[in-house]
Amino acid sequence: MSEPVADQEPVAEDPAAVRIDGWAADAHLLEPFLEEPNLARIGTVDGSGDPHLVPVWFHWDGSRFLVGAQAEDHKVENVRRSGRAALEIDSDLRRKRGILVRGRAMLIEGEEGRSAYRRLAESQLPRYLPDRPPHETARRMAEKGDPVVIVIAPETIRSWGR
Repeated sequence: MSEPVADQEPVAEDPAAVRIDGWAADAHLLEPFLEEPNLARIGTVDGSGDPHLVPVWFHWDGSRFLVGAQAEDHKVENVRRSGRAALEIDSDLRRKRGILVRGRAMLIEGEEGRSAYRRLAESQLPRYLPDRPPHETARRMAEKGDPVVIVIAPETIRSWGR
């Protein structure tokens, strides 16, 4: 899969050290699954210790998951404080197949974050909103607010279903 944030080397994680179980251990099954327009949910823990779970778009670059956000989002505040996140991705409403990723997380912020957000949006728009022009739509999205990118380096990937 392409690398929308190629100039960034965040959380250094040895992909061989990631614990993967179930069907996701087969890259020939995992890679196509991650290219589908599946819904993802990012999970973080807030300052009170309560879980925070919200839907997101994601990108898999072969070793990290990338998620666009706004700097003032609760999920961003939680990642900034804890340095951890989980990502749940499932293939349909009946949850017949999916993965749960847990790992270290960091933020790409400032002008670098805005640029990374735009590249991330350009890579995701054809998958999630194929009728919209990706470059123009991503440019407009990146101009709003204070966009950042959450980078999750998986430590575990657990899969269920077939």
